[in-house]
Amino acid sequence: MSDVLERFPSIQGEEEIWDQKNPAIRLFGRRFYKDQVPLEYLAEFLLVFSSPKSRDGTGAYEFRFEPDENGKPCYYPAKRVPLKLFSFFPSSKLETRHPVHRRAYLDSLEIVKSAFSGQATNSQKEEAVRLLQNLLAGFVGIGKNRTWVTFSFLPAATSLLGKEVTWEHPRAVKGEKGEVIDWESSNEYFDPNTRNFFGRGGELLFMQLLNLFSEPEAPELVALTKMDSYRHLQNLVVSDLKLKIEASLKQILDDAVKQLESVINLIEGLLDRYNISAKTDSSRTALAWVPKISRVEGLFFAVELENICASAMSPLEKIDFIQTLCTLHVMRSLCFQARRVDEQFNRTVGFVGNYAWIACDAESESGTAARRMAEDSNVKIEGMLYRAVRSTTLSKNGLSFTTKQYQNADDNALKHFRRFGKEVGLVVPKRGPGQRFVVTAGLLRFFVTALLRPDESLRLNEFYNRLFAHYGIAIGGDPLATAVDWSSGSSGEKSYGLDVSTGWVEEALQQGGFLIELSDAVSIVHNPGGGEVRA
Repeated sequence: MSDVLERFPSIQGEEEIWDQKNPAIRLFGRRFYKDQVPLEYLAEFLLVFSSPKSRDGTGAYEFRFEPDENGKPCYYPAKRVPLKLFSFFPSSKLETRHPVHRRAYLDSLEIVKSAFSGQATNSQKEEAVRLLQNLLAGFVGIGKNRTWVTFSFLPAATSLLGKEVTWEHPRAVKGEKGEVIDWESSNEYFDPNTRNFFGRGGELLFMQLLNLFSEPEAPELVALTKMDSYRHLQNLVVSDLKLKIEASLKQILDDAVKQLESVINLIEGLLDRYNISAKTDSSRTALAWVPKISRVEGLFFAVELENICASAMSPLEKIDFIQTLCTLHVMRSLCFQARRVDEQFNRTVGFVGNYAWIACDAESESGTAARRMAEDSNVKIEGMLYRAVRSTTLSKNGLSFTTKQYQNADDNALKHFRRFGKEVGLVVPKRGPGQRFVVTAGLLRFFVTALLRPDESLRLNEFYNRLFAHYGIAIGGDPLATAVDWSSGSSGEKSYGLDVSTGWVEEALQQGGFLIELSDAVSIVHNPGGGEVRA
């Protein structure tokens, strides 16, 4: 097997069947999934991190795994079914509300109401219950046009993180597994093992960091820190980075909505009878694999995550930035791995990923040099992702794929990249021709926070270099010339890139409070720490 396809952890048994089904899974790991939105990537990532990693309840808030009896890594997430019943049943998809669940919901209101002091009037108790429902419903993450149990909370606290559980309403109505007459009999139609919304993307991000931390002195990491472009990582101790991230993420989940924890614990305790029973260990959730070679991009992810956690922003602001980081990192990971099997381009000086995203001002007019380069760069990247899933590296040993399987691979690679780029504002327009990479003021604020330590300062040209070194994003300086060279396949258009004005970058940084001009020739990008700055 090619080094590019070597897995962490090593796969065995029935998991190998996925090699036969989708070349995108074979190349990128199991899996990046096009229908999983950024919020669900974040929620699943934090769910794996905060959940126990063994049956005895140990391993919560740690990057570790403990193999089960079959030798497979897994985790043991909570389901939050009673909390979702209480919070979301009234606003859920009407046609999937089963009469048994309606009775359970009404009963849950009475149970919570009875917990209030006997000195309160009945109307006061009912009002208190409504206030609790409105409070919890205000933390809905995604729920439009879903049944109540598939709603997602905003991942603002451990108590709001839960495993995906689906309700098989058509089968329940038909009584395929037995007639539904009460809550217990309805349990047969709850499925805790589907992946309609939590499609493993967050698990993959967790496993990528676990892969990094499992071998903190891997040769490729040592070689990286010796490169000129990565001098800022030379003194980094990966094992220390792991401990910092674990402590910081736990603190964020503990502090973001701290006052809500006691309310949630009370409600879940009162409504314990509405947990779904299980004939098998449905809490155990298997983790899959990532490319072992992804340690390099995993290191960038970890460094940026720790910088965000160390900022002075509020916990909720940090969670929002971590969601942006997860979104951009999915795009980065797709390109890193695609480039490893696609040899059509030059290497990129200053960026180990050997690809380039040339970004222009979002307001650049049609026909300008900057906009043409950004459009051309987008075309080149999408072409690379298209070719990667069709690489002969994936079809060795007699393996072949059907046209439909390649189409599925495009959905989860090329189209996934395109969708996430638009979600995070890195690719515009959302519809129509002329798709291109852009960097907005909001993204610049994110990059300053993620790439610079709090209170760290860099010359503007060094900031361009670091942005390119982590993401392959070229917005000015030497990286722009390198990116044009990469996109064109030769050095003939370097001057074309150097002639493009970068005044829009300096203006956006200055408006955000990140730029200090020492003279006409010297500007400093400064990360003041976070929370007090607005882009």
